[in-house]
Parts: sequence; C-alpha cells; structure tokens
Amino acid sequence: MAVNDKKFLIIDSRPYGLFSIFLHTIDNIKWAHDNNYVPVVRWGPGRRDPNHGRAGAAQASQMANPSYVTDRTNFVTDETPGSWNNTPGLKHCQCLYWDEKGWRGSLNPWEYYFEPLNEYTVENAENSEHDVADIFMVGEFDFDLENKFLIANLHSYEPLALWQLLERESEAELPHEEKYEFKHRAAVAEVISNNVVVKPEIVEKIDNFYNKNFSGNVLGVHVRGTDKKLEYPHKALPISAYIEAIEEYLQKQPDSKIYVASDNNEAIIQIFKRFGPQKVFVTNATRMQNYLSADPICLTPSTGPKHGEEVLIECMLLSKTNHLICTDSNVAASALYINPHITTTYLNRKHGK
Repeated sequence: MAVNDKKFLIIDSRPYGLFSIFLHTIDNIKWAHDNNYVPVVRWGPGRRDPNHGRAGAAQASQMANPSYVTDRTNFVTDETPGSWNNTPGLKHCQCLYWDEKGWRGSLNPWEYYFEPLNEYTVENAENSEHDVADIFMVGEFDFDLENKFLIANLHSYEPLALWQLLERESEAELPHEEKYEFKHRAAVAEVISNNVVVKPEIVEKIDNFYNKNFSGNVLGVHVRGTDKKLEYPHKALPISAYIEAIEEYLQKQPDSKIYVASDNNEAIIQIFKRFGPQKVFVTNATRMQNYLSADPICLTPSTGPKHGEEVLIECMLLSKTNHLICTDSNVAASALYINPHITTTYLNRKHGK
C-alpha cells in the first residue's frame, strides 16, 4: 500500500513530565493499531489543542468551551491553533525535554530516547492525505469507543486505571498473577514491548548499572516529591511514610537491597541515613534539593534531553526490582506497566490519600 493510501495518527506531546507523555503515547499507539492507523510520534515544540479539527471533537472533549475542562493550558483560545510551531505564546505547550539543537541526531524528543515506531516518518504522515494528529480517543468523554486502555480522563491523562486497581481489598487474597490488576498491566506491557525500543546507548547504561548493583532481592522505592504537594486529591506523603514501608518490607526480606529513585535529594539522604550505604543505592541524576521544592526538575532551567534520559534510566531500573513502594506517579506507573510481575506497596491506598 502506498504511503498516501495509509491513515496516519501523529502522536504529539504536551508540557508534562516524561512518563506522563510516554503513557499518553502508549494509549494512542494502541488506539492507532485498533483502528487501522499507522502511528508516528512527533514530540517537539508543541501544539495547543490536539483535538482541533477532529470529527466529533466538540462532543468528545467540549473543546468548543474551555470552561468545561480543568486543564486550561490545552485550550488557550478558540482560534485555529498552530500544530507544529513554537510560536510566541506557545512556549508553555512545548515538550519539556525538547532542545532546538536536537539530541542524538534528531529534533524529535521521542527519538532522543526511543527508536521510531516503524518505517514511516513524521514527514510521511504530514504529507499524507489521511493524517490526524493526536486524537484523544480514550477517556470518559469518548462515547463511541468502549476500550479505555490507560486513562479515564482525556484532558489530563488522569486518573490512570492502574491507581484504581492496585491493592484492591477485593483481590487481597488472590495470587498476584490472578488479579485483574496483573491482567491490566500485562496488556499494557504487551503494547510497550511490541512497540517501544529504547536507544541502545541508553540500554547499555541501564545494563551496566544493573549488573554492578542488582543482586538477590531488590526493593524499589520511588519517592515523588516537589510539586506533588499541590496535586489533588493525592498530595505528597511525608518521607517517613516511605521509610515505614521500607521497614515493613525488610522485616519479611531482611537481606534485600534498596534501589531509590526520586526527584529530590532530601528523600534520598533520609533513606540513606536510616538504612545505610551498604543497603541503599541510587543513580547519578539532577534532582531538586528539597522534598517539597516548588517545582520538579522538568519545570526548571535544568530540564532538557539529559534530564529525560536520567528519568528513563531510573524508571527502567525500577522495572527490574522485585517489589515497588510508590505513590501515584507516572514514573512508578510506567515501571509497573513495563514489568507487570512486580508486586507493590501502594502508599496512597495504605494511607488513604
């Protein structure tokens, strides 16, 4: 079939953290395959309203009236938006990891970290007569598509279905791989493994760290701080909640090592002080100093391609642990989706937050 005879789905990014846009991309990849579209990923300078111009968009997203949505930055005006230009006024819409000089030979941040999805390019899709950009066909306002793969709300990608499924009381007595949570995670893992290939130079860094530090049972801990304190309804828990969960796990697995991934140094320092450098290990990464810093790294001048790689490495290493202590972070969610066999201590459930 000629390129012009194909239907393309161009998957753009929005100004959120790496694994927020990663999970959104996975959702759209699945939609594309389910609906006979060819997906291509075009993370970059940014676009305002990814639903603009799609048949049924007004019904599906209420885009015609910004007062209906909570995420106003995606609905800047009712005028026809630009779709691939970092024009004045759109700075806040660009991919937070984009660099105008590019990285690893590409101007597309997806290709900073991952291989292209297939043999087709963004240019193929843009020049096709049958292309559509970033249609959010998953979510509570999609009246026609029954499958809601990852997200329930098409405006903010939240809540992830995962957070509603982890550690449900109704499944507490079931073996892990008999839980619906596992089946859901395994379905997402299949889409990821069939479509996403991490760049080999990043895989090499992950493997080197893994081979040097991982042995026996490894507990993963992901501490999401900084602006998490502002999120509703799941605000940041105190660092002590993570330490208590680690202590409980070590009562059952006293020889376990502890791999900690975090957006801040304060949490890492406290965990090191409590459990010691013989047990705890971390990767080198740029982090905020304080647990409750105003912004995460990706919203500061320290963001960029390198920071995205650091977060990706942390997530991939978390996915190689035996058990994960976490709150509702997209980094933790992605690790749990990449490896559905990991068991969890989901602190939001544990603390009713």
